[in-house]
Amino acid sequence: MSSNSYDYVKDAFAAPLGDFIASIGEGVGEAQAALDEGSLRQTLEIYNSDPDKASETLKMLREVGYQPTFYTIPKTTAKAKISLSISQQSTGNSLPSSRAFRPKMYATPVNASNTNKYNLGLNATAEIEFDIVPVPPSEAQIIRFLPNIIEKEDENGNMVKRTFGEIKNLLTEYGLNYEFGENIDQETITDETTFDTQSPAFDVNKPSMIRAEDVITLDVDV
Repeated sequence: MSSNSYDYVKDAFAAPLGDFIASIGEGVGEAQAALDEGSLRQTLEIYNSDPDKASETLKMLREVGYQPTFYTIPKTTAKAKISLSISQQSTGNSLPSSRAFRPKMYATPVNASNTNKYNLGLNATAEIEFDIVPVPPSEAQIIRFLPNIIEKEDENGNMVKRTFGEIKNLLTEYGLNYEFGENIDQETITDETTFDTQSPAFDVNKPSMIRAEDVITLDVDV
């Protein structure tokens, strides 16, 4: 192997040390995203399914506030044997007199294959070890789609109004609160009362997102 074999392998495989570490972190992030996707899919199935067509099991899970487990990778320890090299990186404009140079460190993974092939001496290598630890997210509420609170579909496929009793049960399943609009005489409200409007409004063609503990305003037309 020629005397410039080290320069060849550095050019072919070397990467800035920061990029080398970041690429490992990116792989861990992709693995975590795959775990999150499965848990999120279960959450959406429970809380975003049509409340009138959901199975009894899903209704029960909603009522008890069940949340699928989100698995995490709490810590990843990476250890790598690398060959380190330093090169000068030009900064400033194109005029030679105004150029400044700053050193930049490059890392090349070292294994038995490229050690033998490119004659890399072990005395020119270093071993790095670092941890990748996730930052715990702030407490987030479950996000779901706003249901049609005012109406439901009966067994014949017709839309009929829900009673206030049914509305309260539905809101409990979704973890939502309610209040009455300005046209409501609260003294006349019973579990058989029906309403004409909800705010935020439901639009079957434009689903909107809500969070647990959001407030739904119930009102009637006048």
